[in-house]
Amino acid sequence: MASVFRTHRRVEFCETDAAGIAHFSSFLLYMEQAEHAFLRSLGTSVMVYHDPESGTDSKTSWPRVHVECDYSASAKFEELLEVELRVSKIGEKSVTYEFRFALHEKTIATGKVTAVHCSAIHGKMRGTPIPEPLRSQMMAFLSTNESSA
Repeated sequence: MASVFRTHRRVEFCETDAAGIAHFSSFLLYMEQAEHAFLRSLGTSVMVYHDPESGTDSKTSWPRVHVECDYSASAKFEELLEVELRVSKIGEKSVTYEFRFALHEKTIATGKVTAVHCSAIHGKMRGTPIPEPLRSQMMAFLSTNESSA
């Protein structure tokens, strides 16, 4: 059975509309923040600088190439969301995450993000294979059911 990464996120006032309901775009931010927390839990980051003393200006990052979110209920200012992240697909250079947003154990939204592992040298980005052991760590979160999140 695949592992699920869980985090929590409180709806902040600046993320709401005039009625105090979380704006739809806030969920994209919540997905990105959950992804960052997930990568940190694996001992890495969404952006890693390599050998800064060498002067090569080399880094790896995870640009997003696809994002989607479906909503079934609202979240309001000060409510605490549980955010679940699963890995639904791992390619050679990309990973697709599925997200589930729950409020009081009820699903209020689901989402998906695909990100590509890229290396940037002197500002030029190119897709690069996801390195081991990161790939193996991510595999522990691989969902066997596409619609699990």
